[in-house]
Amino acid sequence: MRPSTAAVAYPIAGEAAERPLLAVWLLFAVAVVVPVLPALPVVGYLVRVLAASERGDALPPFLVDGRTLVRQSVGGVFACLVFLGVPFAALLVTVYGVVTLTPGADAPVGRVLVGSTAVLAAALVGLYLLPVSLAAYGQDGSLRRALSPGRLRPVAGHAAYFFGWTLGVTALVVAVGVGGALFTVTRIGPLFGTVVLAYGVLVAAYLWGRAIGRARRRSTEPTGTDAGR
Repeated sequence: MRPSTAAVAYPIAGEAAERPLLAVWLLFAVAVVVPVLPALPVVGYLVRVLAASERGDALPPFLVDGRTLVRQSVGGVFACLVFLGVPFAALLVTVYGVVTLTPGADAPVGRVLVGSTAVLAAALVGLYLLPVSLAAYGQDGSLRRALSPGRLRPVAGHAAYFFGWTLGVTALVVAVGVGGALFTVTRIGPLFGTVVLAYGVLVAAYLWGRAIGRARRRSTEPTGTDAGR
């Protein structure tokens, strides 16, 4: 199967068929009504997906070993806070500073531009490192190792991961764009929008996991000089 076809078919091609996709979709759909909480198990499941796709395995079942899923969800959320919490908090501070300006006061345009640029850069770095950390957590079960620079650096600095990460982000951006457009459809829009978002998240996780696997293997391969010794 060609890589592009494998990525598109991944959410429905495993032994569990479309059941994991259905579970993620339903949790996203419920999260529209009850914000945040129903989507938390998806974080733990994505830890499993990243680890499975890094190994080259099919999409894992969703409802297997619920206790481990809860633990992976808590650990995954903590990793998300480590990598994305600071940029998100800085964004809130920047927005709060703008909206609370005294009417008629001059907005500090320069500081807003510098602050928003710094926040964007920090968010991109965090988003770049996060899949590597989550995949390592899914493999080892240790948050300390998953957050270790020594565990992140060999993969994050490899071109194979950068390329795969870019493909995954592209798939996710397309899914968010299409899903957001479907949300505007009256009544049934959120149902269609969340299924597209769930599909895009699983495709992106597959692309990231495969890229992590390639980068990790190639970073441990001996160089030509070492191999000839």
